[in-house]
Amino acid sequence: MAINQFNLNAGQRAERKLLITVAEWTETTGTTPTQVREILGTRTEDSSIEYNPDIETSTDILGNNYTDVNRTQPEQSFDPYLILGGSKLGAFLNDIRKRNAVSELNQFTIYVITAFVGGSTAGYEAEKHTDCTITYDSFGGDSNVNFPITVHFSNKITNGTVDKLADDFVFTADTNL
Repeated sequence: MAINQFNLNAGQRAERKLLITVAEWTETTGTTPTQVREILGTRTEDSSIEYNPDIETSTDILGNNYTDVNRTQPEQSFDPYLILGGSKLGAFLNDIRKRNAVSELNQFTIYVITAFVGGSTAGYEAEKHTDCTITYDSFGGDSNVNFPITVHFSNKITNGTVDKLADDFVFTADTNL
């Protein structure tokens, strides 16, 4: 795999808005299944993907330390995640909450788009994570209804590109891996 260059000027910092998380799920209206997407992060001030590595450290008989990373369990929290008019994901999760249909929370595809790598001509680098889970952490609040969510990534990753920075992008898998 080639190391791609950032599309930033020398010394320029990548803005947070250039790391985009998108949720995708299937809704069925009547008998027709439809793919639905929503860019996550509206009204969320701070959100990072936390990798939560399972680390094992040992020391051999010579006194040398070794560290093994057995796996990562990445997740990303969105707090606040406000109930907003027009939020398809908010309405979908609220329906799951009302029906207590928690088994439906693990049917998401999550895209992580690194818009600071690539461009509009060749596409922006993206990772497609399948079989992910989105949980709602609480429901309520003071003056606004908050519905904070956590995205639990599956580690089933396909690397590729997206053609644009909008929720109606086309994902193309990287065939050079």
